[in-house]
Amino acid sequence: MENKYDLFETRFGKAKTSLIINAHTLNEFIETVRHNAPYLDSLCVRWPDIIDDISKVPPENILEIIMDELKPYPLKILRSKLRCAKQKLHLLIALCDLAGLWDWKKVTRYLSDFSDRAMELLIEATAQEMQFDAGDYGSVSGLFVLALGKYGGRELNYSSDIDLIVFYDPDLIKLPNPERAERTLVKFVRMLMRGFDEVTQHGYIFRTDLRLRPDPRANSVAVSTLTAERYYESLGQNWERSAMIKARYCGGDKRAADMFIKNVLTPFVWRSSLDFSAVADIHSIKRQSQFRTKDTDFLAPGHDVKLGIGGIREIELFTSIQQLILGGRNKTLRTPRTVDALGALANGQYIDHVSVKKYNQAYGYLRDLEHRIQMFADEQTHIWPKDIEKREKLAKLCGAKNTHELEQNIQDVLKSVHEIYEALFSEEEDLSTAKGPLMFTGVSPEALSLQTLEAYGFKRGEEVWSLIAEWLGGRIRATRSERARELLTRLAPRIIEMCGNTGVPDAAFFNFAKFITRLTAGVTLFSLFVNKPQALQTLIKMITLAPPLTVTLAHSPSLIDPMVEPDFLSVGHDCDTPKYAQLFTAEMDYEDALNTMRRNVHEDQLSLVATLLNMQDIEGAGQVFSGIAQGAIDALLPICAREIEKRFGKIQGNYAVIGLGKLGGCEMRYTSDIDIMLLYEPYAGENVEPYNTLTRRLITALSSVTHEGKLYDVDMALRPSGRSGPLAVSLNAFNTYYNGEAWTWEFMALTRARIIATSSPQFSQKIDTLIDQQLLSKSYNGKLEIDILEMHSRLNTQKPATHEWQIKRVPGGLQDIEFIAQYLMLKYKPNRIPSASVAMLSLAQEEGWLDRKYCRTLQSALEFYTVASQMFAITTKDMFAPKNASDTAKRTLAQSLKINVENPAYFSDLEVLYFGYRKQVLEVFNNILSSACVHRH
Repeated sequence: MENKYDLFETRFGKAKTSLIINAHTLNEFIETVRHNAPYLDSLCVRWPDIIDDISKVPPENILEIIMDELKPYPLKILRSKLRCAKQKLHLLIALCDLAGLWDWKKVTRYLSDFSDRAMELLIEATAQEMQFDAGDYGSVSGLFVLALGKYGGRELNYSSDIDLIVFYDPDLIKLPNPERAERTLVKFVRMLMRGFDEVTQHGYIFRTDLRLRPDPRANSVAVSTLTAERYYESLGQNWERSAMIKARYCGGDKRAADMFIKNVLTPFVWRSSLDFSAVADIHSIKRQSQFRTKDTDFLAPGHDVKLGIGGIREIELFTSIQQLILGGRNKTLRTPRTVDALGALANGQYIDHVSVKKYNQAYGYLRDLEHRIQMFADEQTHIWPKDIEKREKLAKLCGAKNTHELEQNIQDVLKSVHEIYEALFSEEEDLSTAKGPLMFTGVSPEALSLQTLEAYGFKRGEEVWSLIAEWLGGRIRATRSERARELLTRLAPRIIEMCGNTGVPDAAFFNFAKFITRLTAGVTLFSLFVNKPQALQTLIKMITLAPPLTVTLAHSPSLIDPMVEPDFLSVGHDCDTPKYAQLFTAEMDYEDALNTMRRNVHEDQLSLVATLLNMQDIEGAGQVFSGIAQGAIDALLPICAREIEKRFGKIQGNYAVIGLGKLGGCEMRYTSDIDIMLLYEPYAGENVEPYNTLTRRLITALSSVTHEGKLYDVDMALRPSGRSGPLAVSLNAFNTYYNGEAWTWEFMALTRARIIATSSPQFSQKIDTLIDQQLLSKSYNGKLEIDILEMHSRLNTQKPATHEWQIKRVPGGLQDIEFIAQYLMLKYKPNRIPSASVAMLSLAQEEGWLDRKYCRTLQSALEFYTVASQMFAITTKDMFAPKNASDTAKRTLAQSLKINVENPAYFSDLEVLYFGYRKQVLEVFNNILSSACVHRH
C-alpha cells in the first residue's frame, strides 16, 4: 500500500505550509477534504478512480489522460463526455491544489486549457448537428469566439463562468442558408452555449456569459464584425477597452479572429496617444471605487475577496488601468495575464518592485482563497461566509491552525492591497460617494454598488444602475459624444447622493431619468453641473417636487442656471412689473424680440417656482406671476404696434390692454392663462382695422410656440360680445355695451379689470374713469343677489368640480369667496374697487359691509386656497387628487401650508383643515348671498 502512494506522499510532504499540513497520510488528507467540502465529497464518491490513480502516478499524467479522452463525438454524446471529464478534472485539480502540488497558476491554466478543448469540440459538433459544411478555416468559416476576462487571460478560477463574444465576418461566413444568416447564427450560438452551461444529470461544463459583446441590448448573441467595428469606433467605453486587454481567440475561424483582433480590437484598446480627458476617464474606472474606508470594511466574514475592498479586482484594475494608459506606446505591457502585466510595469519602472511583490503575493493568496470558497459547493461565489461552521470548514481547507488567525491574515492582505490601490491617482477627484463605491462599469451591478444605492434609500437599485450604465454607454442623445460621457461619469455619484438626500430617492432619480433622456445634447449642461453642483441640486429638487417641470426644463435646459440664483423682483403689495422693454434694441427684429421675451419670462417664472419650492413667499407669488405677465404684455405691445404700422402706417389713436380674471386681480399662478381685452379710441376718421390686427398680433406674440416655447394661453372671452364680436373693442362700443347689454356676471368680472399696458397715460386714466363710472352707475333693479345666485347655480351645473380638491369649483371653495367679494363691491359701489379679492374683503370689512368674523374666515380660507393652488399648478398641473398623488406631492402641499409633516397623520390634519374651511366659507356664502336673496323676496 505504501508503494501505491509513495510518489504522491513525497510531493504531499513538500506541500505549501499555507495549505493542509496536518494530514500524515493520503487517506487522512482525503477524509479531511471530503468532510469540509460537500461538493468534493460528491466527486470522490462518483470518481473514486481519480483517488486511486493519484496514489499511483503523477497527477500531470492523469490530467493528460483526461484531456486525451476528449475527442470528437456527436453533440449529445459529446456533451455527456465533457461533463464527466469536467468533474474528473475538478476533483483532480482540487486535490492537487489543496495538497499544494499545483499552485494557482497551474490550476487556472489547466481549467482554461480544458475550456479551450471543450470549445473546439463543441463548435465542431454543433456545426455538424446543424449540417454546416466544413471550410478550410474551421467548422464555420468566418465565425470565431473570443475569450475575455479570466478565461481570456488563461486564469479561470475553480467555479468560474467564461466570458465570451461570438463574432462573424459577413464577407467570410459560409452557411447552408445565407438568406437567413442572422437567425441561423443565433441558433448556432445558443446551441453552442447550451453545450457548456445546460445542467444535466452529469452536471455542466462552464457557465457562459455573452454580455460583454458590443451593445448587448441591441445586438444578438452573434455579432457582425462590421457592427462591432462601428460600435468600438463610436461608443466603446474605457472599461470595455480594459476588458478587451484579455481578449484572445479560443475557437472557430482563427484567420477571421486574427484579422479582427489586429484591425479592430488592437486600435481600440491600445492608443498611441491619449488626451487629458481620455486619461481622466480611464482614471475614473478606479476613482469610482475609492472612498474613505474603516477597519470594519476589511473584516473577513461576509467579505467578497474578488469584488470587495482590497480584493482581486483592485489588483486587476490597478494593473489594467495603467496598461490602458501606457500600453499604447509600450508593447511589453500588452499582456493579458495580471501577474505578467505587473512584472512588465515594474520592469518599465512605472511602479516599484516592492509593490509588485506585495501584489503578486496577495494575488496568489486571494486566488487560492477564492478557489477554496468555490470548492465547498461549486458555486460561483467569492464571499468568505458569515456562517461560523462554514468558515471553520473553509479554514481547514486552507490548512489554517485556527479560523481567527486565518481571518486576521485575510484582513491584513485586504488592507495591504487597498493601501497600494488607493495611492493610484490619489490626487484625482473622488468618484465614489460618502456612503460607498459606485462602479458603473461592466454589464451588471456589483454587490458593493448595490449596497451603496441601498444605503441612500433606493429600492430599485438595479434599475438605477442599469439606466446610468446605459447613459454612460451613449445610448441616449445627451451622451452620444465622448465628452458628454466623461462629464456624466464625474456627475454620476453626485446624482445618486442628491437624489438620496431628497428623502424619496427612487422618485427623484426616475424623474431625473425622464429629464436626461429628453435632452438633445449634454455637454453644455453637464459642464454647468460639474462647475455649479448647486444647479444640479436645484434641478433634482425641482423635478422631484414638481414632476411636470421635467418636460419644460428638458426642452429648455438653459433655464436651469437662473434658478440657482433667483433674480426676479421681490414680492410687494402691488404687482411688481419687470422692465422687459429694456431687453430690446432698435436693431432687434420681431422674431428675436419674441424669443428674447420668452427666454426672460421663463427664467423669471422658474426662478419664482424655485423660490416657492423652497417654501418662501408663497402667499405673494400671485402678485409676482401677474407682474411678470404684465411686464411681458407691456413690452410686447409697442413691438407689435411697430409691426402693424409697417403695414397700416402710424396708429393715430390710443389703445390699452385690460387685464381681467387672475391677471387683473394679481392672483396668477405658474400655469395661469391670461384674460385680456384691448380697448381703443381711434383718431377721427381712422380705420379700425389696425386695432383688430394689433390685437391678433399681440395674441400671437403671447401664445405662439417658438423654439423658446410660448408665453401664455390667451382668453379674450370676457370682452363685450365675447367670442363673437371684434377682437378689439372701441371705447364707444365698450360704453354702449355696459350701458345696456352687459349681464351682471360681466360687471362681476369688471371689478377685477386693471390696465396692463397702454399707448398713453392719459388714455389709461380715461379708461379707469370709464370703468369706475360703469360700476358706480349700474342699476341691478333689485336683482343683484338673484343674478349672482343664478350664475353660481349655472356654474355648479355646467362646470362642476370633478373631484374634492378642485379648489376653485368645490362648494365652499375659491369661487364662492370671489362671488362674495365681487357681490359686496357691486352692492355697495365704492368709488374705487381694488382688483384683488383679498383687498375687496378688507375694504368691505373696513366699511362695515362685512362682519369682522366673516372677513377673517374668508381671508384665512382664501390664503389657504391661494397657497394650495400655487402648489397644485407647479407640482401636479392642477390635477391634484389624494388617491393618485405621490407622497412627495402631498408632503410638499402640506409643508407649503405649514402643516407638520413629521406627524405621520399630517395629511389627515391637512384634510381636516381644508374641509373645515370649505364648510365655513359655504356658511358665510349662504348667510350673505342666500339670506340676502330671501330677504329681498
